[in-house]
Amino acid sequence: MFSHNYSRITLISVLIFSLLSLIVVSPSLGAMYAVNGSEISPDSLSDLIRSDPTLLSGNLPPGQVIFFFNTHCGACHDAMAFLDGFAPNHTEMTLLRYDLFNSTENRTIFESYKKTYNRNFLSVPSLIIGNISVEGVQDISNHLEELLVLQKQHSDSSDIFSNIFTSPSLTSDSPSGEIPLLLIIGAGLLDGINPCAFAVLVFLLVYLMAQKSRKMMLTAGLVYTGAVFIFYYLSGLGIFTIIQTTGATTIFSFVAGCIALIAGLVMVKDAAFPKEKPTLGIPASQSGLINRVMKQATIPAAFILGILVGMFELPCTGGIYLSIISMISMKSNMTQALGYLFVYNIAFVLPLLIILILVTFGLPPERVNEWRLEQRRLLRGIIGLVLIGFAVFILYEVLG
Repeated sequence: MFSHNYSRITLISVLIFSLLSLIVVSPSLGAMYAVNGSEISPDSLSDLIRSDPTLLSGNLPPGQVIFFFNTHCGACHDAMAFLDGFAPNHTEMTLLRYDLFNSTENRTIFESYKKTYNRNFLSVPSLIIGNISVEGVQDISNHLEELLVLQKQHSDSSDIFSNIFTSPSLTSDSPSGEIPLLLIIGAGLLDGINPCAFAVLVFLLVYLMAQKSRKMMLTAGLVYTGAVFIFYYLSGLGIFTIIQTTGATTIFSFVAGCIALIAGLVMVKDAAFPKEKPTLGIPASQSGLINRVMKQATIPAAFILGILVGMFELPCTGGIYLSIISMISMKSNMTQALGYLFVYNIAFVLPLLIILILVTFGLPPERVNEWRLEQRRLLRGIIGLVLIGFAVFILYEVLG
């Protein structure tokens, strides 16, 4: 029952993330914020600046505008088109552009900027002028000229951005160093020995043994493992690309951290108070389909089985993977992400390959299943604690 509920929670979380992503990139939304994070009403903009001219001062010289965008964001293209038409008629403006797509350095600047403005969920397109941030193509096009005119009238200086923009060039340091490769490999291996991750392989090998063909067993097992690898690698790459495209790293990391925390607590609970059927696992409603495909014991069926298992075991194995994707999205660009995801998924399927080779060359699959049942309480406890650790780290990065 709880497995169904958790699956629904996971699905709802993904839907919420998708909805928030749409909101984040919507070209119709927009707002202006002061450096303290408070929202500025467009109707009171002029009066507010006249009463507090420091809103248009800052470390940036008068006329300098910082523009954050993402080349894969529709609203950003609208904003860029406006600025391309606006700039030639406003020679007093110096426009610095920071593309967040596939640029660790630019995302570092953007994240620092969001912290300075106390806007954890600020989206692109957005720009800063003095001590005011403007978010969304509508407010950028409606108020940029007004802000430039008011800034010219009220120029001042402040050090508010001294820790963010060291020069107009994009030469910021990388976020906090590369992700340790051992962490990626260790997380993948730990996820791979998750009892529900290789239970299906064991049962598949039992059916294949009935055909008394070692070659058939090895081939079908490799196809199954390859299908799991392909599904997980492409899924991770797709999620990472969505994060890069929308610029919703903070939102995704928060959701991933919450999912990891819930999954970790549930797995620790299952380890401390074991029961016949674990809370997190392949949904019972999908077991019938998996069994029907498994019993066919053919090469195409093995490939389909690998894809199905990848889809349906998400409540069981998704916590660690989402946590790693969150870390990658916070610290890596697309090129680095391709390598990290490849290494993670190789480590993830390595236990499956080891089991396949051992069974192919004589180890009874029943022995493997006995070991799985004997150790699953310990494994769930370890995985649960690791998930809680990942969750604490991710949520601290997001909210700290």
